[in-house]
Amino acid sequence: MADVNIQQSPPPAPASGGGSGAVVAIVAIVLLLLLAWFFFFRDGGRTANVNVDVNTPAASSPSGGSGGGGSGGGGAAKTP
Repeated sequence: MADVNIQQSPPPAPASGGGSGAVVAIVAIVLLLLLAWFFFFRDGGRTANVNVDVNTPAASSPSGGSGGGGSGGGGAAKTP
């Protein structure tokens, strides 16, 4: 019988530096917080005075018309 010489190399060591994803996430969160601060608080804490005046036309009452159904009540419009 022949002698069999089997040599195995050691398994590769796990790569260090796997925390780079966490660093990228922290940098992204800090960047988002800075952008939010810039857009929402850049006026020095002063609040804007906004006056909104909405005028809508009055709704017209429906006409009696010739409807087929209904109770056949009077033609007066009901007020809420």
